Amino acid sequence: MDRKRLGLAAFLGPERGLDFWLELAADLGLGAVEVRAEPRLAHHTELDGAARARLRRRLESLGLRPTVHASIHDTNLASLNPILAEAALRDLTGAVDLAADIGAEVVVFHPGRVPSEYRHDPGALPRAREVLLANLEIAIPHAEKRGVKLALENKQRGSNRDLVLTPEEHAEVLGKFPGLWACLDFGHLHTLGLDPAGFARALAGRLLHVHLHDNRAQGDDHLPLGRGTLDWRRCVAILEELGFRGTVILEVPDPGGLAESVGLIADGQG
Repeated sequence: MDRKRLGLAAFLGPERGLDFWLELAADLGLGAVEVRAEPRLAHHTELDGAARARLRRRLESLGLRPTVHASIHDTNLASLNPILAEAALRDLTGAVDLAADIGAEVVVFHPGRVPSEYRHDPGALPRAREVLLANLEIAIPHAEKRGVKLALENKQRGSNRDLVLTPEEHAEVLGKFPGLWACLDFGHLHTLGLDPAGFARALAGRLLHVHLHDNRAQGDDHLPLGRGTLDWRRCVAILEELGFRGTVILEVPDPGGLAESVGLIADGQG
């Protein structure tokens, strides 16, 4: 796979600000970088107009195509607490505005979750789905006005019940919104023992963006490719079979392991 179709995800770290990841992406010859819209990295509340203009110029100077990942910490678009659900919506629309200002055409976001304590409440999951859909009714038109595409990501095994785990759940939400797109996370589906080919084919018409990382099928470890049990070569082959031409983001927080992964997928090493 051409390196220009690949990107890396910026991760939080005390010694690694956003510029670290931008320079690493450029050094590796990648075409994209996924900006995590998190506080102390690149949150929309911390970047004023001038800072956004500087970031856009920096990305352009490095030849990097930006995407944005909406905040994942302390936010839940499907929260049963209406105050928190409203705050999550504001945070997502803020990430959309940030994306538009720095030249990113895609914002990836998580669907939200039901806390584990509510698993035994039969009405909790349907109500959480209603909250998510209501928030998307507002977020999608806002994104379209800003020239940004929202990409809904599938989630992983965990103690909480995330709203999009299976291809059926993913397709169900997509089917309600013609303006909504899909981000397929191969590492996440591997923790649930799901078939990557079946999942990818279920999303084929709406698949816009891909996350790729490895794990041992027990947790969301974000390992370099080849360090876990994901058949990443099959995942790449599936994308080629489907004619996918979007961006593949390597979500690997270890810089050395990231470089190894780029070598494997772009240069066929190992």
